[in-house]
Amino acid sequence: MRLLHGLLGLCLVAFAAPAAAQASASGPPDWWRAHVEFISRDGGVWVSPNPPGENDPDQPDAFAMEWRAAYGGHVLIGRLYGLEDGREVAEYWTFREFWHPGERRAIVQQWGGPGLYGVGESRWENGEGVLEQTFWLPDGRSWREGHRNRELGDTYITHAFDISESGEWTSKDPRTWRRTAR
Repeated sequence: MRLLHGLLGLCLVAFAAPAAAQASASGPPDWWRAHVEFISRDGGVWVSPNPPGENDPDQPDAFAMEWRAAYGGHVLIGRLYGLEDGREVAEYWTFREFWHPGERRAIVQQWGGPGLYGVGESRWENGEGVLEQTFWLPDGRSWREGHRNRELGDTYITHAFDISESGEWTSKDPRTWRRTAR
């Protein structure tokens, strides 16, 4: 019982911030709040069909993303999955985006496949979201990718890029996503 009480005390201390810190915290910036509202609104489901005639027979008819806001809009929880004839057939990635209060920046993490992991930073720049991430394979090899995203009503336009070691961005996958009703 003494141990349980001690652990409870540690938990309470961990979640209690000093009054000065609470009073001075301004929270996430407006662009982050607008992004959270945009991507998670109306159930947060987005669909992007794959072009007919794709060479990959394992590629689904469409990709879908689902996003939900958590912790008062400080966190986005998402996933990317495939659709065949409107039914979910496979989940490819899970995501966490969050506003880091100490570093004052948006962090994006994602996990997929057999041990793939990616992490990076998201920012608002010249009217679009810009995301830069590093990904790792289970054996430690890594690569960099970027995204430039536009948020337009019920349309979400994403453009993926490979990022070379010298920092050059090479286009690889522009997509248009449409918000769908749940």
